[in-house]
Formats: sequence, structure tokens, C-alpha cells
Amino acid sequence: MRRAVVLSLAILAIAGGCKKKPLSANLNVENKVEVRPVTLFFEGPDMLLVRETRNVALPENPAGALSIVARELLKGSSNAGVPHIFPRDTVVRATFLLPDGTAFVDLGGNTLAQGWGTGSHEELMAVYSVVQTVTTNFPEAKRVRILVNDEPAETLAGHVNLSRALLPSANYVAR
Repeated sequence: MRRAVVLSLAILAIAGGCKKKPLSANLNVENKVEVRPVTLFFEGPDMLLVRETRNVALPENPAGALSIVARELLKGSSNAGVPHIFPRDTVVRATFLLPDGTAFVDLGGNTLAQGWGTGSHEELMAVYSVVQTVTTNFPEAKRVRILVNDEPAETLAGHVNLSRALLPSANYVAR
């Protein structure tokens, strides 16, 4: 009994000494959110990916910023003449960044789930728009694995092999 009382008092003393500062009412301050430039990749007129820079409010933490950048990519180009690179119903379900440099982007939406009927070039540009956008904006991301509806995907539309993580490739980017 005495031991339990001493242990309880010790725990209370330790807990009482560990005072955390209260969270700010402004989550942007708490998460160190700042407007920063991000580089997004969309298919240009030469059938290669072109860069588009946007200022986006991002948290300092790369894991938190990754999903925001991926969602910004799915919004499409700010240039009305550039077609959407993904089906309009595509959403970012989740993103993950592993310590080994592998980034995961989990996409969802009816079109991708039911089979996206697009050509090989369009699928290649869509896949590499994700890969280039992620690896350009997050130097700690060395490769990108695309999932569909929380599952490993073999492909988005039957042409590009997604069974492994993909490395960035300058071959698909306009100079």
C-alpha cells in the first residue's frame, strides 16, 4: 500500500512539472503555415510536362504539405488552355512520406476505380505529373508509389506499370 502511495505521488509530481504551453487558437501559426512557391507539372503543347509555379499555404512539415501539393496538382493548370491531366472526379485520398524517401500518393474516384479509358500517352503524363511534382517540391522524396483507393495499383488505365515506386525522369519534362 505504501509503495502505491509513493508511486502515485511520484507520478503526480512528474506530471505537474511537465507543463505544455497551450495550443494557439490559430492552427496556421501552430503548424507553421507559410505561403510558399510550389512547382506543378502539366502536359504542355509539345506533349511533355511543363512547370507551373503557384504560391500555396503549406505547413512546415513535409508530410503535412505533401497532400496539399498533390491536391493542388489535381485542381489543374491555371492556364485554361491546358487540359486536365486526371479525370475530374479524381481525389487525393492520402499521402505518406517514408524515411527511406518513398512517397505514397493514394488517388481515388469513380473513373480510376472503374477503369480509366485513356491512351498510353495521357496515362504516362498523368503518372509522371505526380512523380515530378512530388520529387521536385520535396527533396526528401526520392521515388513515388501511386495507390488507387488505398490499394497498390498495377496501372491507372492499363498502360503504365505502377507495381513499384517510380523515379523522377527528366525525359518527360520540357526543357
